[in-house]
Amino acid sequence: MNNRVIVADLEEMSIHGAKHVTELIERSIKANKKCMIALSGGNTPKKLYERLATEEFSSRIPWDLTYWFFGDERHVPPDDERSNYKLASETLLSKVPIPHNNIYRIMTEKPDPPAIAANYELTLMKAFHLAPGELPIFDLMFLGIGADGHTASLFPHSDALQITTRMTTANNIPETEEWRITMTFPVINAAKNLLFLVSGKEKAEALNQVINGKSNPEEYPAQLIRQKRGFQLWLIEQSAAALLTK
Repeated sequence: MNNRVIVADLEEMSIHGAKHVTELIERSIKANKKCMIALSGGNTPKKLYERLATEEFSSRIPWDLTYWFFGDERHVPPDDERSNYKLASETLLSKVPIPHNNIYRIMTEKPDPPAIAANYELTLMKAFHLAPGELPIFDLMFLGIGADGHTASLFPHSDALQITTRMTTANNIPETEEWRITMTFPVINAAKNLLFLVSGKEKAEALNQVINGKSNPEEYPAQLIRQKRGFQLWLIEQSAAALLTK
């Protein structure tokens, strides 16, 4: 099941998103005494992270029962301006009383991307108490869509699109000669709730193809998001939604 909401700007997106995330965390903790969350990168979620840290929402969340992971990360140190962890830490994680041990960042300061991915898979197995072959089931995953149709760090025509037996992988992006560590589609599709945040007119064509286009996941990888169960909320800034509304 999915729901799409077109918002005027990032400010409105942050308001809708913070309400949704807070209510979801409250429900998850009431049901399971914990909430497992995977964050995304990029600039789009920044205002939402900041709003969650305000008293209005922060006061409603039992932070010690929340556990925070990263759906993907660039192969840069955690203090690098490109780091997804750095953005999330500066805008949310360091602003609220989350126990240090409840934050599971990807150790991208280490030199070997495949080893980093393998280590994060072990981290997931331990945190979720998984047996071999089992997948983590996140209560919530944040996601975005790139102008090229990628989501997380699952890029068009990349080897990571074919990986179905691993939870995480190192993905080399030839266009930028950059390594990314990313969760794979089986993990994304196992999540209970997905929250897509999409902004910018440069994403309008890719978003329209992902939602309305013919199946072509090599070109538009986000088409591979096919949850077996669960709920998707899409918060789409109006310029990114331009081709959806025609």
